[in-house]
Amino acid sequence: MKRITLDSELSIGITAHGNTAVTQHCLNCLLDSADGDFELILVDDCSPDNGKTTRLFRSILPRHRNTKLFSFNRNLEYSGSLNCILSHATGELVTFISNDIYVTPNYLSEMIDVAKSDDSIGIVRGTSNFVDNGKSTHNIDIGSRIKTLADVPKFSADVQDANRGRILIEDYLTGDAFLVKRSVIDAIGTLDPAFYGYFADHDYGIRTCRAGFKLAVAQGAFAFHHRAANFDYLPEVQRQQKLQTRWAKVHENWARFKMKYGLPVSSLYDGMNTIDWSLLNNAEASHAKDLYVPAEDYSEYLLNP
Repeated sequence: MKRITLDSELSIGITAHGNTAVTQHCLNCLLDSADGDFELILVDDCSPDNGKTTRLFRSILPRHRNTKLFSFNRNLEYSGSLNCILSHATGELVTFISNDIYVTPNYLSEMIDVAKSDDSIGIVRGTSNFVDNGKSTHNIDIGSRIKTLADVPKFSADVQDANRGRILIEDYLTGDAFLVKRSVIDAIGTLDPAFYGYFADHDYGIRTCRAGFKLAVAQGAFAFHHRAANFDYLPEVQRQQKLQTRWAKVHENWARFKMKYGLPVSSLYDGMNTIDWSLLNNAEASHAKDLYVPAEDYSEYLLNP
């Protein structure tokens, strides 16, 4: 697998809350896929592992010079971790990769090419073997072609060869892995801190659309998603507790989402595909000042200069 060279135009952020084995493979995939002076931002979201994740991240510093390492002393969830990346990234293109996403050179190159192909595109995400929205345009059936993780690079290359440059404009995107342009960050800032975890990415997509940008799926960009990896490594009791907490957060943030966008209080959460995104994305009453959420300073958590 030949690496691609990426310069400081690109910032790549990875966050983790424990599960160092999966995070290690995520990092290896990235560094086996890309070299150059791209900015790497690593965020340990208060992992409950006695410093194991932070030590893993520290071990990356000799391998990649242009790295910023943050370690939180309390769990700030997906939204806080991603806001740290968005607030401190310096690249014109900022890419987020969940710690259970395994990228390839073909994935990275296709994401960047699609982002640069059209100034009106604000956020890009690729395809995967599992995206929890269930959409066939986002999910690729890998069949028996990926039997081990060693098969991922070849599969990703084949997907790019078959779908290079193909773009699908979407009404919402799932934020486990995506690329956002600096022009979007300049226009709308970072994630709304009202959302602790869930719905923060979807709110960000709405604000992106209201600011005049498009959400795109790069159908030639495939990254492998190690489904349920951040649950299955736990003992059963802890796994069930984490699942229960997750769903409690989903419903709490759904209530916040309904309040923010004036949806009926009686609306029960029944999946992302039942929401009228076209109505939310095209609200005429929105003004730039209503969209912007300023960056936060997370420098107190920065472990290296």
